[in-house]
Amino acid sequence: MESLFPAIFLIFLFLCSSKPALSSTVGVDAISRLLQIQDRERAPPSVQEAAARGVLLRLLPSHSSSFQIEGATGVDVVAGLHWYLKHWCGSHISWDKTGGSQLFSVPKAGFLPRVHDAGISVQRPIPWSYYQNAVTSSYSFAWWDWQRWEKEIDWMALQGVNLPLAFTGQEAIWQKVFKIDSYNNTS
Repeated sequence: MESLFPAIFLIFLFLCSSKPALSSTVGVDAISRLLQIQDRERAPPSVQEAAARGVLLRLLPSHSSSFQIEGATGVDVVAGLHWYLKHWCGSHISWDKTGGSQLFSVPKAGFLPRVHDAGISVQRPIPWSYYQNAVTSSYSFAWWDWQRWEKEIDWMALQGVNLPLAFTGQEAIWQKVFKIDSYNNTS
């Protein structure tokens, strides 16, 4: 069995090197195009702000005018709200099965801990926060109604998730990617 490994490895190297090498700028150009599309399709700030206010209204309806949190996106604003509630009010927000929204420690509107006038700047250590796995959509999400989805989307935003997996339509996207890169069905 040991003698087969070098032969298989050499065949693998041959197959990998048999395609013509592409310019190193091809990948950069493709990523640049994707980022342009992403920027073009991003919801405008007013929509993101309204979505963040919606989370606050569902979470703490009596505090709807108590907060001034700023961020580059709606997810950043809601994650900032969660950071404040966690670190300044001692609250905890989790899934229902692991405790749910524990907001009993949040003071009444008008009695919230004040942040100094200069504010607080919290920056995420990485640009993307990934969430979910390849099979969650088939064993959990398939049974959810809108109320459950809204709760999950709110939870994701509170945790700062900005890159949830979305497998719906994945195969169509792969087909387009492979057509762009000039792969055919027999490769």
